Amino acid sequence: MKEKNQGPALPYSYLVDNIKVLLIYLVVFNHMIAFQLVKDDMVVRHVWYAITIFHMPAFVFISGYLCKKPQNVLKNVKNLLIPYILGYSLTWYAYIWCGNSMDYELLRPSGSAMWYLLALFMYRLTIEGLGKVRFAVPLSILFALWAGTRPEFSTYLSASRIVVFFPFFVAGYLWDSRHTQAVRRFKGKWVLLPVSVGLLFAVPHYMISSGIPVDIFRGNHSYLMCGLTDEMGIIMRLLMYLISFVLILTFLAILPDRKLPLTFIGRNTMGIYFFHYPVMIVMSGLLIFKIPQLGTIWAVLGLSLVFVLVLGSPPVDFLYNVVLKILTLCLFKREKEIKDEGLEDEYDSDDELQYELVLKQRRKAIEELAATLEAETNGDPAQDVMQKPSQDNSGESREIRRNLSRESLEESSEAPFEKSLEKSPEIPDEPERSEE
Repeated sequence: MKEKNQGPALPYSYLVDNIKVLLIYLVVFNHMIAFQLVKDDMVVRHVWYAITIFHMPAFVFISGYLCKKPQNVLKNVKNLLIPYILGYSLTWYAYIWCGNSMDYELLRPSGSAMWYLLALFMYRLTIEGLGKVRFAVPLSILFALWAGTRPEFSTYLSASRIVVFFPFFVAGYLWDSRHTQAVRRFKGKWVLLPVSVGLLFAVPHYMISSGIPVDIFRGNHSYLMCGLTDEMGIIMRLLMYLISFVLILTFLAILPDRKLPLTFIGRNTMGIYFFHYPVMIVMSGLLIFKIPQLGTIWAVLGLSLVFVLVLGSPPVDFLYNVVLKILTLCLFKREKEIKDEGLEDEYDSDDELQYELVLKQRRKAIEELAATLEAETNGDPAQDVMQKPSQDNSGESREIRRNLSRESLEESSEAPFEKSLEKSPEIPDEPERSEE
């Protein structure tokens, strides 16, 4: 089969790693405060709402930005689908080990952080086609707004979240380094910082005072399931898109594009994402989060940093990759090179005119070959006339005979190619001429 041309290499930038370090830290911190602290401290509750608005949308955007090359399905199965199954199973076992009740619903990954891997798997398989759609970002936003009104978009296969966060993935896919350079050179970029802070203060304050749940920002339920009308749900989801894109631009504009002491963690975020939630479940089951010394925001900030440093360390990342590689070697056989039989151009063509042209050329070649064979067999006077071009093009005639040896003269002009290849009789070789 034809090989896809590899896309241009993405220019390496410390900026992307620094953004990933910040976001994975916010993921860990936001999950940790959700176990206990948001119930006791109203300030922490505001922070929880604010982080929930943008941290996963920004992560999805970065994932789309790093998804420039043509995607390999088997590679994504190994790197995303297998970790999804393992991560969900580990989370489920952590709940059971702590004495909690949880159904093993692999196709409904609520109650775990593994939905993101499933969503990323779907994004990577579809982005090459959907990324070419005109106005892909606004159209995907409109579709996500409509999906919130439909109950069929639910936690099953993370369908709701896949749709809700897809605009950020396609926006990151279409973003390139030139856009980043333009944003960073913009003289008024520091205005984005107070705007971001103002939005992150105003929207959570309004939501908490109005009793609007944070579930609307998680994107895993319809507006009705979140306790909102369709109109109010659309407004809140639009606010999420607005705030998230503003925060993404702020990160791209002002975060440092140089190597920092923690920049290396940006290359090891998968191990952190994979292990942090099951570990937190075990800690919660052991009542560690109820220790008074861990009941302050500063203690949780420090503990989140410890999580990131330990789970993002090279040994843990090495262990994660080794285990994953062993499993993939056990589950998948070695890739075999498939020989190109030259059928792709004919069978995969979407151009009807080209299909008709191929048929016309084949009919003409068949008619010329039939006339040549008949003249040589019957000793027709036209043999002398046909003999010369036949001799001049003997190589072409032999090539035509080889190509048509399995095709029927009648079926090749009327039946589909597949039928003609399966049922066509062989054409006998040209009869030998008498020595007389």
